[in-house]
Amino acid sequence: RRAVAEVWDVSVPRFQLVPGGRLVHEPAAGGVGWRLLGSNNRELGRSSRAYPDAESALAAVTAIRSLAVASSAHIVHDPATGTWSWQLADADGSVAATSGRGFRHERECRYNLDQFRDDAPNAPAQDSAVVAELPWQRESAESLAGEAS
Repeated sequence: RRAVAEVWDVSVPRFQLVPGGRLVHEPAAGGVGWRLLGSNNRELGRSSRAYPDAESALAAVTAIRSLAVASSAHIVHDPATGTWSWQLADADGSVAATSGRGFRHERECRYNLDQFRDDAPNAPAQDSAVVAELPWQRESAESLAGEAS
């Protein structure tokens, strides 16, 4: 472990490791995933699944750097919500990356995919521990629990 906290330049696109539960919107889900943040700190894309550990997630980031340039992408429309999303496929045809959210317009979705493809090949990846929750999240939850009782 590092004794000194890493300092990240948050003004450049970068890969960030996140708890797997955030990817599938189930806090109890385990594993580690990744997301690519743009220079404005907005999510450009994310892993389509959680990996068993940080090392596996970082290996997936290495692979996605190549896939971002060379793999086929699919634009998907969900008629139930009226939103558009994108997916990048790996060599097996499995979804390796997906947009972090749905878009109201197809052009916004395509623009997001282009940004992901432009930024992913050179974006650095953090290699520090994945924080399941930040101290302020724990304090907020404890405060709400105290108010409820």
